[in-house]
Amino acid sequence: MKLLLVEDNPGDVRLFNLMLLGESPPIELVHCESLGEALTVIEESRLSSPFDAILLDLSLPDSQGVETFHRIHEVAPDIPIVILTALNDKSVASRLASLGAQDYLVKGFVEADLMIRSLHYAIERKKTEVGLKVVSKVFECMLEGIIMVDSELLVTHVNQAFTNIMGYQADEVIGCPVQTLMSDRQENTLSTLWHVLTTQGSWQGEVWQRRKSGEVFPAHMSASEVSRSHRESSRFVIVFSDISDIKLSEERLHYLAHHDPLTGLPNRLFLNDRLEQAILHGKRQKSGVTVMFIDIDHFKQINDSMGHAAGDLLLRTTAERLVTAIRETDTVARLGGDEFAIILTDTHLSSDLESIAKKILDTVSQPVSLQELGKVQLSVSIGIASHRAELSADELLEKADTAMYVAKKAGRNQFRFFSPNLDAADIQARKIEEETLRALDHQEFSLSYQPQFDLSSGKVIGVEALLRWQHPQRGLLQATDFISSLEDSGLIVPLGEWILTTACQEWKSWGARGQPPIKLAINLTYKQFTHDGFLVMVERVLRHTGMEPCWLEFELARHIITENRSRHFAVIQSLKNLGIRIAINGFDSGVSSLNTLHQLKIDTLKVDRSLLTDLGHSKGNALYTRLILSLAQSFDLKSVAEGVENAQQLTFLSDHHCTEVQGFLLSHPLAADDLFHLIERQNNEASPSSGRNDFS
Repeated sequence: MKLLLVEDNPGDVRLFNLMLLGESPPIELVHCESLGEALTVIEESRLSSPFDAILLDLSLPDSQGVETFHRIHEVAPDIPIVILTALNDKSVASRLASLGAQDYLVKGFVEADLMIRSLHYAIERKKTEVGLKVVSKVFECMLEGIIMVDSELLVTHVNQAFTNIMGYQADEVIGCPVQTLMSDRQENTLSTLWHVLTTQGSWQGEVWQRRKSGEVFPAHMSASEVSRSHRESSRFVIVFSDISDIKLSEERLHYLAHHDPLTGLPNRLFLNDRLEQAILHGKRQKSGVTVMFIDIDHFKQINDSMGHAAGDLLLRTTAERLVTAIRETDTVARLGGDEFAIILTDTHLSSDLESIAKKILDTVSQPVSLQELGKVQLSVSIGIASHRAELSADELLEKADTAMYVAKKAGRNQFRFFSPNLDAADIQARKIEEETLRALDHQEFSLSYQPQFDLSSGKVIGVEALLRWQHPQRGLLQATDFISSLEDSGLIVPLGEWILTTACQEWKSWGARGQPPIKLAINLTYKQFTHDGFLVMVERVLRHTGMEPCWLEFELARHIITENRSRHFAVIQSLKNLGIRIAINGFDSGVSSLNTLHQLKIDTLKVDRSLLTDLGHSKGNALYTRLILSLAQSFDLKSVAEGVENAQQLTFLSDHHCTEVQGFLLSHPLAADDLFHLIERQNNEASPSSGRNDFS
């Protein structure tokens, strides 16, 4: 114990020292003769080693009476103070006790045991007092409402948070039954609450409470029994918080999890749940369940050409019209993108379903005003599938989706029923489309790069980007395995943008790692080249990736430039104006083709691998290959032979002045990093003064 003695009488100081001798553990006594000295010592000890108690004489050279206590208590409010005085005055003792003194000892009547006991009691009482102040402060500062009740369930105390939440002042509820603060809808819960509380000692859960205004609100409540003995009745403390905002947030999150934010319709998650319930209901009641899968016609073109705001307006309009076209007992949902679905219950006759489908087509198929953009004609395609005993909800949706795909292929703005007799090619095309969309989402597509070598130097001067598909069931697929299906479905257009973007980004990465620029060749299919948004897409990708157009080369099949010549020539000219190179594959030697070379300023002629396959035994192949190479040389064009697989082919091409070659003899297609390392290794091994080429 560390004790401060404030006393100016030397005799009393010696006496108190003697009284404290021999205590175990020993008491550290610090003595001050004046108030000023004591205040300084208290302040200095505050941070290092504060005092456990103070023995204070009220009569000091620089202070007298109660004022002395005031000054000490002011600087040491948390240290217990025991008064030492020669004046045996009960009124003064009482006053000092009310001001915070822990004890009042009269000199001459104090023995050692009494003093020691008084000091220990003073310290313990002060700890209790400080603890109660902390508890009281916590009680008032808590954000949760607190109600204390007695054994009769009458309110005895409340805190400020209670007033803030409930609207009652403390004097309005103290002495009132706590049940009056609960909502009428709470009767069963209250009986459970008090039963559990009185038998188990605690309870927690959600309740409904009523504010002074009469408003009912949800609250989370915890109740505990705080005292019970044979001499003392039970008391309870109830802590509660208003969870109205939490409930609103939960409801909002639940709504957002099950509804589309744009249209307000149920989403796919909600639809799947509702469809499973409808199927179970249909089985029990032996009633029909039908799904209509609906897709907006030409939505992507409208969205791309007129902007996302116009697309959003079309989606909201479609949603509103679909809701008005169905019964209140049916469910319409937005599945995502421009796809919607409707669940029809208690359906039996195909004629009824036809009537509903026709009503939907008529209701939806009206012009939509896009304000300053004008009007567009809205229409949808509908696929219909009815439930059979063995079908799950997902399978039913899938069949309706397949029927919708057939309706769209048949000309749009119409409906089709699913049946096992649907054209197998349509179903397979739909499967390919679904697999392709999934592959894009799951990043199953990748690019490999076929190096193109300069025949005179043997150096890699370009690459041809080749599409690969890591199919989860069929393994690694070459482009020839699936490109025609993508072309038929139209998915080659978005996939083509992905190819161009990815290839340009990887080309840029090679330059960032110190590789000199090389030509990047990319094949274009007919549907890619003729798509209305093709030129806009190319410009967007070039701008986004920073690709330099002079190093980009598009490879076109000959038939692309021979069909619809004026329109296709205009597209090629636009590409040339951007600085992009053009290569032609499958070139022939007709007059129109020669004019094409002159008019379009084609950059490269490609020798197809089919011509090299039987080069040593087919005079026709050899003649045609020589002709293409001769034309390229005459028109000062680059010539690229693909599919070089043996030295005989390489020698033939070199003898007839082919400028570039590619094929397995020189290199297999490589991943982007492997290609970079090949060129890096080639550059490091090159000797500028040697004059040798890599094919010698």
